[in-house]
Amino acid sequence: MVNIMTNYKLFITLFIFWILLTFDFSYLNIVAGIIACFVVTKLSYKILYTDKGFVFKTIKISILIKYFFKLIFEIYKSSFSYIMRIIKKDCEPRIVEIQLDITDPLAITIISNSITLTPGTLTMDVNDNRLTVLSLQPCNIDDKAIEAEIKNKFEKFFIDD
Repeated sequence: MVNIMTNYKLFITLFIFWILLTFDFSYLNIVAGIIACFVVTKLSYKILYTDKGFVFKTIKISILIKYFFKLIFEIYKSSFSYIMRIIKKDCEPRIVEIQLDITDPLAITIISNSITLTPGTLTMDVNDNRLTVLSLQPCNIDDKAIEAEIKNKFEKFFIDD
């Protein structure tokens, strides 16, 4: 019974987002939304739910919400910072190896995608919990400072959650 109710809640939530994002009330769009939401609900149930509740396997949804707002803030902050660095020509490309303290593959994927989303940084490779990052940084900053900055921005959300 709990399985049906949680699937139902997920389906309704996804369908509401479908309607809000498409804002198309045609018959074809509603049927497509129902089918898409049903498929996503069935495929993602074991990922999204455990006996403890609504989680992404090891990452709580509350952590992801906080992380989302931090990521949006970092994207905007980096945008303005890198515009000034490019205008002043005060940056050089650097390749930095970052050893993460976490081992959860989902958290590592989220962090590496966040690094790529943030202006001035790009995740080039991921091996276990080691990231290879291309970064546009001022000339006077060393690799350890870049690593500490990235770990402080993103990894701290997934340690001891």
